[in-house]
Amino acid sequence: MLRFHPERTKIVFLDLEFYVPEQDRGRSSPSGMRYSPVLPDHKILGGTFLTYLPMRNHVEGVHGIWEWQHGAEKEALRQMYRLLCREWLSILGKEDHGALMLGGIGISHSDIPALFARCAQFGIDTPHRLHDVFYGSRQLDLSAISYCQFTGGWPYFAYPKTKRELYAKYLKQKSPESGKQVWQWYECGQHARIEKRCRAEIMSTLAIYRAMFDLRRKTEGDLKRLKRYEKGQPEDQ
Repeated sequence: MLRFHPERTKIVFLDLEFYVPEQDRGRSSPSGMRYSPVLPDHKILGGTFLTYLPMRNHVEGVHGIWEWQHGAEKEALRQMYRLLCREWLSILGKEDHGALMLGGIGISHSDIPALFARCAQFGIDTPHRLHDVFYGSRQLDLSAISYCQFTGGWPYFAYPKTKRELYAKYLKQKSPESGKQVWQWYECGQHARIEKRCRAEIMSTLAIYRAMFDLRRKTEGDLKRLKRYEKGQPEDQ
């Protein structure tokens, strides 16, 4: 049986920024994604990593890791991998401990596969060890785990929610503009602008995660009050 310890139960929220060269910006793909970790000159520019202790509702740290800080994409990837390895080590040592959790919006089809593929290409570690670290983690993709909080016309159908839908429902605001603008910022050397955008997005991701639980508690509280109200009514009503 798994045991969850407040000081060791962690979610690492992550948000990555990618670069797509001009010649590939019009390419088509089944998902509509322009970035691909296996195409030449496509890059992971870096990202923001936020370590959160959910049982304490405490942010342990926020770290930005970027290509321009470390001189090359490979070194930035190495630092990202080391960060996740350290977080794994920090939760080990307790019997039947839960796994490290990775959280974010769209990470299951974008960030995590991209990190694994790029780290494998650069030989950051052995493929099986990379797989253990990235895919041994439990993924909390907010675009998927939130869908039951949305109403729909089909009783047994749901589809992962977009960033726009999540921002509108939980934050009552518009989502940031498309990440495509990052490509121009990178080419113009506007690194600080990219970092600011990414940090803002990771803080919003945490806010959405918390808002999901706040909504669940409110809904459960409303149902309990409704049940108490119904029990107090005459039988013929």
